[in-house]
Amino acid sequence: MIRLAALLLLSPAVLQAAEFRSLEFFKDGDRYVVESDIYLEAPPDGVYRVLTDYEGFPELSSIFVEGRMLEPVIDGSGLVFLHMKGCVLFFCRDVRLVERLEVVPETRVEVFVDPERSDLDYGWARWDIAAEGGGALVRYKMEMVPQFWIPPVIGPLIIKAALRLRGLRAARRLEAVASGRPIPEDIRVKRS
Repeated sequence: MIRLAALLLLSPAVLQAAEFRSLEFFKDGDRYVVESDIYLEAPPDGVYRVLTDYEGFPELSSIFVEGRMLEPVIDGSGLVFLHMKGCVLFFCRDVRLVERLEVVPETRVEVFVDPERSDLDYGWARWDIAAEGGGALVRYKMEMVPQFWIPPVIGPLIIKAALRLRGLRAARRLEAVASGRPIPEDIRVKRS
């Protein structure tokens, strides 16, 4: 859920064309909202496969500590766990999520956060994946009400800048994996 926000966490890579067509991060009442359109030079079925491979998330962004299936997807629904850690300037968080996963194979991934077992009071996200040209257009929308404080005014500005900066690199990693290519060394996730 926060994952695309995390996945959206810029480095040029010769064969990759990932690009943000739009990216918005704003507050609506008590909810924080992310909306984006990302073009990936990768097949839609490959993008879907990567977005539903929770164990592979740590390869996409250093923010992911762990991802795993708690219940396999049966009849379009499953249960997943994500553990994320990350900092934007001085603002650091350790977030754990349990999400109900609802899928329409190869076209939609949607998650609903279980607030009883997560660090969000509310969370929902949807990825719509469509073929476009030789690649895929991914429309993403996420809403969340965190159980932690985000600094007003400056917080959303800092987070949006970090999403754009780190997000393109994560999108390029996703694009490579979804295309069956190795992640280029210059954008590979480095862990200490």
